[in-house]
Amino acid sequence: MPRKPRWLLAIPDAIKQLERLRRENLTRRDLEVLFDVSKVTAAKLMKRFGAARASQTAILPRTRLLAELRRQRKLAPFRREEERREHVVEELRKARLTGLRVTVPVETLGARLSAVPDGIVITRERIEVRYGSAKEALTRLYELARVLTNDYEEFEKLVDGGDR
Repeated sequence: MPRKPRWLLAIPDAIKQLERLRRENLTRRDLEVLFDVSKVTAAKLMKRFGAARASQTAILPRTRLLAELRRQRKLAPFRREEERREHVVEELRKARLTGLRVTVPVETLGARLSAVPDGIVITRERIEVRYGSAKEALTRLYELARVLTNDYEEFEKLVDGGDR
C-alpha cells in the first residue's frame, strides 16, 4: 500500500492557522512550517496548489491555499486517511484499557531453567504449562518467558541437544 502524504492529516489545523493569518502571500518556507514537511515536499505543494513566481520566489495566495485545502478535505483520500487514523487511535485506546496485570513472585525475575516454577515443564520437544485459572495461566506464561529470557543459552542446549 503506498504511503499517504503526511500533509493530508495536517489540513484541519492548517485551515485554522491560515484563517487567523493576516499576511496574504505564502512562501515555500511557510508551507514547510504549516505542514511540517521538507523543503522538497513544500515546493511540490506550492506547485500543486498553484503558486506563482515573483522574481526568484514562488508565492501562493493564502486565500487560494485555503480554498484548495477546504476542497481537499472533502475528497476521498483525506477522508480515508482520517478514518484510518481514527481507527488506529481507537485500537490503541482499547489495547490500553484491556491491559492486564498479574502478580508474580519476585523469584520469577531471576528464574533459571534449572529451577523452573511449579506448573511449567520444559523438555526437548515440548513445553507444558499447567494452570487453574486465566490469571494463573498469564502468571505461568510470564514466568516461562522470564526463564527463557534469563537462561536462553541453556534452553537452546536443551531444545537442540536432549531432554532435561
